[in-house]
Amino acid sequence: MWERTLSQKSVRLFCEQKVIDEAKADAYVYGYELLISSVVSVLLVVLIAVVCGDVRYALSFLIGFIPQRIYIGGYHATSHTRCYLAFSGLALICILLSKAIAANHLFRILTTVALLGISIFLSPIEAKNKPLSEKKRSSYKMVASVLSSIDFLLAIFNVLPYTRHVVCYYLSKWVLIVFSTIPLVQQKFNANFCRSCSEIVEFLEGFV
Repeated sequence: MWERTLSQKSVRLFCEQKVIDEAKADAYVYGYELLISSVVSVLLVVLIAVVCGDVRYALSFLIGFIPQRIYIGGYHATSHTRCYLAFSGLALICILLSKAIAANHLFRILTTVALLGISIFLSPIEAKNKPLSEKKRSSYKMVASVLSSIDFLLAIFNVLPYTRHVVCYYLSKWVLIVFSTIPLVQQKFNANFCRSCSEIVEFLEGFV
């Protein structure tokens, strides 16, 4: 992965120049790798919006998505390439749908209620390789709930105008909802699959 290679080279250079502590090099490599992949993802969305005719589509999508994504968590792709494809692909779908969908008052309320429910009852949805401490879990849930509550109030009082850019903003919330539910569906499927396998094994053992 070129992201990790670039991150390792950057950290090695900073260590040689005594900018960072060599004992913490691994943590910096991981952090820079995430930073690089995040910047690439954002640039891809901006590029897509420019091709679609207005960079404000990207700004609306990113403002609606990124802050809550940090604290709600959810699905994480198994590689940076898959992450780029999923994120930019969903952003493109949202931009295209914004031309066909009208984010009316009811749509806004339903969207923000769904996200508020996820924030209160399910967040943060952790990645398997990045577990959070209990203190961080509590903090993330609080911030996610506050951000989703603000969105809910904006929807209730119909504050945002009826423009295509605002439709992109609300559609980005559905990307959050999808990303939040994928791990739950995967867990349910894996649990059912394991239970089915156990039942098959027990059934076969009865013939032994």
